[in-house]
Amino acid sequence: MRKAGHLLLVKPYMIAVQSNNVSAVNEALNQIYVEEEDYERLRESIDLHDNFDQIGLAQKIEKHELLEMRRVAAYIYKKAGRWKQSIALSKKDNLYKDAMETASQSGDREIAEELLIYFIEQGKKECFASCLFVSYDLIRPDVALELAWMNNMVDFAFPYLLQFIREYTGKVDELVKDKIEAQKEIKAKEQEEKDVISQQNMYAQLLPLALPAPPMPGMGGPTMGGGFAPPPPMGGMGMPPMAPFGMPPMGSY
Repeated sequence: MRKAGHLLLVKPYMIAVQSNNVSAVNEALNQIYVEEEDYERLRESIDLHDNFDQIGLAQKIEKHELLEMRRVAAYIYKKAGRWKQSIALSKKDNLYKDAMETASQSGDREIAEELLIYFIEQGKKECFASCLFVSYDLIRPDVALELAWMNNMVDFAFPYLLQFIREYTGKVDELVKDKIEAQKEIKAKEQEEKDVISQQNMYAQLLPLALPAPPMPGMGGPTMGGGFAPPPPMGGMGMPPMAPFGMPPMGSY
């Protein structure tokens, strides 16, 4: 009692310096709040100053006669990642909403589905329906449907199943849309490549027509002045060369 009295005397000072998050100060203030059953200030202290023996405090108040203090204990377990201990305390006090939120925050499918089975065993149909939505991302649809069917709770699972089908259909529609868009892009790229090849072929066909033809064998080639030299006189086989314009001279025979 004397120690508690001394703590109360220095309480204003400790509140003023608690922002430093010193373990001894946090422990002392949390002890004062427990003795005063001030669960609101205790929860605020826990949220703002985490440097203290969290599990020790939870174990100390989890059997407190005041419901809200036991609720703080479950809250501490949840913050510490002790999901099953937190859910067990919440179930014991019929704090089903807290239990569902803890299961959802755990990210553990097994924990969420175990809580779902618990609600079935307890005949808590409304809690069963609520849990399906609170832990929507964790509970497997086939498990939910099987449990509902086997326990005559299909009506309570129906809103969840409708939501799942709507979401699933939307995802499928998006996948189909993305696939169609991808196919369109592939076809457009293929057509673009075909157009490029076709254009290259057209240029290849026009290119020879734009160049001068090479000289024929035996014909004069280009001269230095840019013209063409006259072809050499035709002869051979004992025939005299022909005159440029006319018959060969008669006197040569």
